[in-house]
Amino acid sequence: MPTCEHCGTAFSASDPEEKYCCKGCEFVAGMIEDAGFDRFYDLKGGLATAPVRSRPFENHDFSWLDARVADAEGRATDGSAKLDCALEGISCVGCVWLVEKLFDKHPGAIRAAAHPASGRLHLEWQPGRCDLKAFCEELTQFGYVAAPAAAGTADIEGRRLVARLGLCGAFALNAMGFSLPHYLGMPDDFEFAGLFRLIAFISATLSMLVGGSYFIDRAWRALRAKSLHIDLPIALGLVLAYAGSIAGWGLQIDGLRYFDFVATFVFLMLGGRYLQTSAVDKNRRRLQRASPLPGSVTVDEKPTPLESLAPGTRFEIQPGQAIPVASTVRDAEAEVSLEWINGEADPVVTGPGRQLPAGAILLSRQPLALEATESWTDSLLSRLTAEGSGERASPVLQKVLRFYLVAVLLIGVGGLVVWLALGETATALQAMISVFVVSCPCALGVAIPLADELAASRAGRHGAFVRSATLWSRLRAVRHVIFDKTGTLTLERPVLVDPKAVAALDDEAALALARLTAGSLHPVGRTLLEALGARGQRLLATHGPAEIEDHPGRGVSFVDPPSKDGPSPSPNWTLGRAGWAGDEADGTTSLCRDGERIAAFRFRDTLRPGARETLDLLRRRHHSLHILSGDTPEKVATLAGQLDIPGAHARGGLDPDQKAAAVRELDHGDTLYLGDGANDSLAFDAASVTGTPVVDRSLLEAKSDFYTLGSGLDFLPALFAAADARASGVRAAFVFALFYNLIAVAICLGGHMNPLLAAVLMPVSSIISVLLVARSGGSRRC
Repeated sequence: MPTCEHCGTAFSASDPEEKYCCKGCEFVAGMIEDAGFDRFYDLKGGLATAPVRSRPFENHDFSWLDARVADAEGRATDGSAKLDCALEGISCVGCVWLVEKLFDKHPGAIRAAAHPASGRLHLEWQPGRCDLKAFCEELTQFGYVAAPAAAGTADIEGRRLVARLGLCGAFALNAMGFSLPHYLGMPDDFEFAGLFRLIAFISATLSMLVGGSYFIDRAWRALRAKSLHIDLPIALGLVLAYAGSIAGWGLQIDGLRYFDFVATFVFLMLGGRYLQTSAVDKNRRRLQRASPLPGSVTVDEKPTPLESLAPGTRFEIQPGQAIPVASTVRDAEAEVSLEWINGEADPVVTGPGRQLPAGAILLSRQPLALEATESWTDSLLSRLTAEGSGERASPVLQKVLRFYLVAVLLIGVGGLVVWLALGETATALQAMISVFVVSCPCALGVAIPLADELAASRAGRHGAFVRSATLWSRLRAVRHVIFDKTGTLTLERPVLVDPKAVAALDDEAALALARLTAGSLHPVGRTLLEALGARGQRLLATHGPAEIEDHPGRGVSFVDPPSKDGPSPSPNWTLGRAGWAGDEADGTTSLCRDGERIAAFRFRDTLRPGARETLDLLRRRHHSLHILSGDTPEKVATLAGQLDIPGAHARGGLDPDQKAAAVRELDHGDTLYLGDGANDSLAFDAASVTGTPVVDRSLLEAKSDFYTLGSGLDFLPALFAAADARASGVRAAFVFALFYNLIAVAICLGGHMNPLLAAVLMPVSSIISVLLVARSGGSRRC
């Protein structure tokens, strides 16, 4: 399978000559070459990054920037203003270099620092001398989109975890450094021996307060929710090892002092947790695009929250926004898309007095005046956009943890009872505490996060980005793969049948087409603008846009500005349904000049590239395939026939509740649902695993376990292969951990375990587990 020459993502090529996975990657590659920034690819080093998709061709709202620039310049010191913002599209050191190079070209620029891990961009400039809006607009031409930096819960938790990790690393070094002299034979009567033990105790105590509390709190919250979590055995081992160490210190029993073990264990577990969560958090921050659902609407020229909407409220929505509640159109014709609600891709013309459902998206270029017929709390969209139930726990992990905890407690207490019966109190305490210490899942606590990271990286190379840390074990249980139709099995936009019709336009006609489609929300308009590619963007930059007039249901038009060379009449350009502007009505989309057809464009809905091959691969894995769609039953049946999906497994004409009921009927902890519209939201809540292709109007990536930015479906077999490779690595680590624990527990029950031996075994077992995971995970290819 070929890989994109720009982003490195594998894709299904429809033509052997195709080099790029999408028009966006092709456009950005041309921009990089024209600017002489080819070093970007050297720095990128073959790393697979997210496809650019349509970012360079979209209209991006930077109205938020003026107020933030003014605030930053008002607080500027030493002649330098500073601003932090989010940045979509940044993923590697090549991106960092490219963004910094682009900023350096602007007058007044001082410094740009981009951070791929956090998805953030830090800018410094001379107040009043740097046009940040121009810089942000230039960034979009290279596939990066700046957005306001909002510190969400995940960002705050991530920074806290890094701070805990750094502090606990220092505490671990102190604990080990001041315990080492004792292991090397320092006599108890040495004048600083007591001080060394005190420092080790303080270091372990601080580690427990700073890092141990992280696991203890999470384990306690899981228990209160009647759930078992991997943090529970970690927390239990830490508490018992720390308590036993204090008892050993007080009773002067050297075999119970595990302060250095406690500090080191906390550091290693935090390191593993950071590795596990960082990739997920990075993927969650990767997207900065706004949902079509507005946070407020305009009522009497004032922004009003959705919660205030009630029957009879008159309000306006802006182009590209979704209607939040069922409403009546007040005073104008407009085009809307109902794809979010019923899966129908074709735009619908509406007018005064017509009813529109919640979730209809305004495609026209002018605001639309509406009157609400229901409140926000009664709106279907309110239900569909409600938060899901959060992370789903793995049932297999729950069973393993239950058995593990009971076994460790029984063995530890059993060792205590046996040695007490033999009259060896000190050995009894040593045996019990050492069992709890060596049974801490240290090796697995490092190996499993590494397995997750390797699997997420492998999936990312195929354009799938993981948002949930618990995805992999649930993915292995999937037996039913359920698809929405429009935008999931098919592309979200119609495909231009003959791209040469666009390439053949002269500059005047190409400029007209670029003006007619720039900023368009209509799927046909967006397809044509992407087909123009770099040529269209250059013409718009040179000659500027035009004032476009909408003709709902027919097309768009504009009149060329008067010529500077004389009083010649200004041509009237139109783009729309053939026959509307006076040309022949033949089912095409026509570009006309003063009623004379200049070009005709034909479009077709098409399956995502490689859809048939992907579904065949899934069948070989014995997955049952289903389609649940709001589109008409006839269209769904036709598509199912093309893909060899049984008619009984393909259902059309479903509303959101019916989709969710169908998923619940199939689900026994083994369903994967792929969808992209608001009408898929309730089905998402019912499925065990969820994924979404991120399209122009995104919504579900915030609720999904993973999302994809590519145009094909080849990411699905890659995801399952990554899950298999991860499972192989984790199994190898588990087998090793089982034998390690059997041997270590036998040593503990024999009364021969001591802090030095435990301190050696812990890192050695972790290293072996990591090597097993890396070997098993790397031996399988997706």
